[in-house]
Amino acid sequence: MADSLKRVPDSGALFLFMAAALFVSTLFYSPPSVAERCAAANIDEYLKVEYVHDGDTLHLVGGQKVRLIGINTPELARDKTPAEHYGVEARDALRRLLKAGARLGIQYGREQYDRYGRTLAHLYLEDGRSVQQWLLEKGYAMAIAIPPNLHNVDCYRQAERHARTERRGIWGRGGLKTLDAATLRRGDQGFRLVRGKVTKVKRTKNWIWLSLSTNFSLRIAREDERYFDDGLLVSLTQKEVVARGWLTQRKGRWSIRIRHPAALKVMGD
Repeated sequence: MADSLKRVPDSGALFLFMAAALFVSTLFYSPPSVAERCAAANIDEYLKVEYVHDGDTLHLVGGQKVRLIGINTPELARDKTPAEHYGVEARDALRRLLKAGARLGIQYGREQYDRYGRTLAHLYLEDGRSVQQWLLEKGYAMAIAIPPNLHNVDCYRQAERHARTERRGIWGRGGLKTLDAATLRRGDQGFRLVRGKVTKVKRTKNWIWLSLSTNFSLRIAREDERYFDDGLLVSLTQKEVVARGWLTQRKGRWSIRIRHPAALKVMGD
């Protein structure tokens, strides 16, 4: 009995010490930053910047023209089309970040070239920070997932979410607007957010079509269906969604090609 009574204060003291240590650790703990979570899987090589073309495209010393994977920034003026909101700001911000001669870590995409012959890559500063993450978190870019280049998809989405919450850049007043699927009009082409209710899901030989209005549909190539959970697309019937991607018009009908579930947000979920 005497021995057990002597052990009680020791156990109590140990408990208090551990509780105090836990309390102190929580005061100084901070969750991993987005930058830490957006790390490279590997660096294929280091190359130097020649010049920045726009917010998501640059030229490297040696001749490579690089398109940044996982993001899209507003377009600059071209021909008779004016610059999109924040297009110039995105370009200028990337130029300030990546001076001529800056050394970059390059992680090439699983698909290394796009249809224009540009190199597809994730870019990293010498200190390991992700260039894509920086642009997204500052509100200069929108996240987009295009298989098979899906490294850091969730991280890029989280970085964009942070900018949207803080209403930074393109997400601020006068910035990017979500279009109504039923009221699309001439001039709406380009990278857009479009909102509407899925009224019908139709399968053809090569495509799955999700109708959101009489003249607007989302289209998923059968080859991309593997990225969607079984039954997901059919389950969207009568649900309101916001889709993101390149809005095009052909023969009076509008469509956006959806390559990955990250390009669809179900409202209310």
